[in-house]
Amino acid sequence: MRRLAVLAWFLLLGGLSARAGDVSGRVAMPEVCSPGVSPAVVSLEPVTGTGSSPADPALKQAADAEVVLVDQKGLQFVPRVQAMSLGRTLRFTNADSERHSVHVVTPGFDFNQSMAPGEPHDWVPDKPGVVRLACDIHSHMCGYVVVSASPWVKTCDRDGKFRFTEVPEGRYVLNVWHEMGEPLRKEVTIGGEAASDLGTLTVTAPSFTPVAGQVAPVLPWPEVIDRISLTLAASFDAATRPGEFKKARRLAEDAYWGEFEASDMETAVRTYLGYARAGALEGEFLATQAAASKVAKGNEPPEYMAELTRKLLLSLVNASDDLNKKGVPDRTHVFVGAANAAPPLATIPGSRDQRALLLGLKQGLLELQALADKGEAEDAASAMTSVYLVDFEPLERILNSLNPREVRPLEIEFNRIRGEVGSGLKGEKLGAKLNDLQERVALALGRVTEQPAGTFGPAFAGSLFIILREGVEVILLLAMLVALATKTAQPGAMRAIGWGVGLAVVASIITAVGLNLIVSSAQNKTREVAEGVVMLAASGVLFYVSYWLISQSESKRWMDFLKRQAARGSEIGGLGTLALTAFLAVYREGAETALMYQALIGGHGRSREGVIGLAVGLGVGLVLLAVIAYIIRASSVRLPLRSFFKFSGVVLFAMAVVFAGNGIFELQNAGILKTTELEWFGPGLPALGLHPNVQALSVQGLLLLGAAFALVLVLTGEVSSTPKPTRQAASR
Repeated sequence: MRRLAVLAWFLLLGGLSARAGDVSGRVAMPEVCSPGVSPAVVSLEPVTGTGSSPADPALKQAADAEVVLVDQKGLQFVPRVQAMSLGRTLRFTNADSERHSVHVVTPGFDFNQSMAPGEPHDWVPDKPGVVRLACDIHSHMCGYVVVSASPWVKTCDRDGKFRFTEVPEGRYVLNVWHEMGEPLRKEVTIGGEAASDLGTLTVTAPSFTPVAGQVAPVLPWPEVIDRISLTLAASFDAATRPGEFKKARRLAEDAYWGEFEASDMETAVRTYLGYARAGALEGEFLATQAAASKVAKGNEPPEYMAELTRKLLLSLVNASDDLNKKGVPDRTHVFVGAANAAPPLATIPGSRDQRALLLGLKQGLLELQALADKGEAEDAASAMTSVYLVDFEPLERILNSLNPREVRPLEIEFNRIRGEVGSGLKGEKLGAKLNDLQERVALALGRVTEQPAGTFGPAFAGSLFIILREGVEVILLLAMLVALATKTAQPGAMRAIGWGVGLAVVASIITAVGLNLIVSSAQNKTREVAEGVVMLAASGVLFYVSYWLISQSESKRWMDFLKRQAARGSEIGGLGTLALTAFLAVYREGAETALMYQALIGGHGRSREGVIGLAVGLGVGLVLLAVIAYIIRASSVRLPLRSFFKFSGVVLFAMAVVFAGNGIFELQNAGILKTTELEWFGPGLPALGLHPNVQALSVQGLLLLGAAFALVLVLTGEVSSTPKPTRQAASR
């Protein structure tokens, strides 16, 4: 093949003159193209029929040149771009400790080889073209080999310069190729001078450059990681060259801002893989940025940054694989799709802690402005990265926990200001932008904390009332059951009741824990749906219970059931029946309590004050229940049941309305229900479940109508407070 290629060139160029010289030029391209890592490829192809002849040394170079090398090192193809003449041998090697593969994915070429560490493989392309390299094990890895039928083909140096030697005079087609630019093709004439300068050739910029605030194109995560690796490689190249410290640092930061953050991969990791995973990646980015500075200053060897970059890329590849498994292959699936994973909801700090976090952010931005006002634009832009990752991060957690949609606009603004600061923004204009940014963060924080995150008073009252109402009913039911069992004097009856109560308590705890695990393990959209469903279910139960309490029939019917079951156990001597009766009496209330407390947790459990309120209310309620049980047991005091049930029925109905509003709001946050805002209602009263939209208020209105209808039935006597006698009782 090699000899045939050489012979073809002899036949093609046989008529050219023997005079030859050097040809040079320069390819200009934007910095986003990373010319030091991803250079342009230039080739000269003779135009047929010119009547010139080639110089023998050039053809001999094409025939006998050394093997062309492409290594796999640091989870990257090195060099990323290679050029070769047709007929030469391409050798792949693997300098990493991981196994790789080399897969030529360009149609028309056939090469796919697994690469063990230290193992080389040779390949001779059989046609010209741009060969794209991929690794099937590490999907982000990308490389290119431009195979030309011409002996005059090479990559430019990091400054874009190129030079060909021994080029015969004549007409040629000049080809310039770059992976991110539009190909350049033009005809040139080479004279008989000793040297020809083709001047500067400009490659068209790619359609997207990572400018702060600009929306990035939709790329699958492996391509995002490839862009990150390219930018970090350019940072590494700058760090190893004298006097390019600031450039190396800026490029390392661009890998985070312009690629990881701008592509929404950061948001995807935080949302679907959790805060810890996102924080670990951010830490690796910070370590790599610091390494670029240390290497550029000579404080660390280049291998130090190379190893950190390799570890970061490996972590990104693993994150990409996990995101793909969850059905999130790119940015378009971050807020929609079938993925069911997200970070756990953060515990919301109190207002004093939130002010401290805002003050920390303000201090960081003031230090940034001081650097900018001194004229240190690069240092100020770098400081913005630290402010974002250190000072804004705890505030970002709060915002993302309560409403992730608040985070993205702020991230874009941080990135935009960083770019403007790097371009020299300072003084009053910068101060105004930083003040506006702080105000936007504070307003976003205010909006999300106005949602039902939880305060001590409402959480305490709700928790206390639920445990008291359910607990009092259990005490009354058990007191009656014990009295009936004692009256029958059946041996082992009290032990059977004790077993039933004990098992019911255990079952209630298991139910509560299981329900909480189901809701808390669901995340992001799924968690919001789960919380919404639980709140609506609790609202339905509360509405039903409040109706029957007000009508005074449910409690009597339940006690009649206990009397019949206890009498049956006494008549047939069935201790199992007594145990089952006690179990049902306690577990019925326990399951209701578990459901209602889960709804309370959904409404109040997102803040420290709310959690404390729930816990204190539960503790105080249990103490009061113990006192009530002792009084009833020791003195046979009878509670005013009619007043108790009526009052508790009204309170439970009010809680049903609150739960209904908050449940609809959670489903709206999850995107399940449409939201039609009511501007005239202002911000609403989220703490009371009153949200300013048509859907939530409509459901609450239906509950009010249902309550009014039930009240009419009770007042008109359609629902009797005393159960009608059964046929059996009537016959007696």
